[in-house]
Amino acid sequence: MRKFILITTVFLLTQTTAFSQYMNYQFYEDFLFTYVSEDGYVDYDAIYENQTDLRKVIDRFESLETYPNWSKNQELSHWINIYNVYSIKLIVDNFPINSIKDITQSFDLRFIPVKNQYVSLNYIEKEILSKTLDERAHFAINCASISCPNINRVPFYADTIENQLEVAAKNFINNTTKNDISRKEVKLSKVFDWFASDFLKNNASIIDYINKYADTRIKDNAQIEYLEYNWSLNSQVKFINKEFLASN
Repeated sequence: MRKFILITTVFLLTQTTAFSQYMNYQFYEDFLFTYVSEDGYVDYDAIYENQTDLRKVIDRFESLETYPNWSKNQELSHWINIYNVYSIKLIVDNFPINSIKDITQSFDLRFIPVKNQYVSLNYIEKEILSKTLDERAHFAINCASISCPNINRVPFYADTIENQLEVAAKNFINNTTKNDISRKEVKLSKVFDWFASDFLKNNASIIDYINKYADTRIKDNAQIEYLEYNWSLNSQVKFINKEFLASN
């Protein structure tokens, strides 16, 4: 009987811990479906006019508790969602602007509360997400720019993130606004240049990595060129009106 009680207690504690660590991002999904297009462009104009909706989402995120014993998938999903919603907040806080680069030290600005400190977008990408050793996170975080991966309308969840990241990698690599791929020549996003070491951890070359996802098989000796990064705002209004600016 004592053994049964002990096993039952351990089971309940395990279930309670697992449940307490489950993050329900439905509140964020509702926000994304309201303000992000199917193509992944953000209606910053509408968010700016309805900032209460954004404030509610931010407040909910700030009330969520993180755990030191999270799995890799729990960490990935939560911090990707945090990065994406705070990149939106950064733009809205400085709206109207044409680019995130119009904001002084935009990526190093410490404005995101994490426990007893404030951190930057760069901190989340390089000090939190990079430690998960999953290079596909680079295809999931959105830096509010045209050349960045399009923002996902569905939040990332620990139990679905493996498939979500595979889809994100395939979508980004085969998106002709991000990369230009042919058998003998490839023009790639600077993401593959900036974070080359991440993509080369388990691959002999960048081409080897891209061939895992590319619809067009690239030859091993194909020439690689890195495209100019377009930092123009990934604005739904600008996309519709074709008002994107050339960028550095």
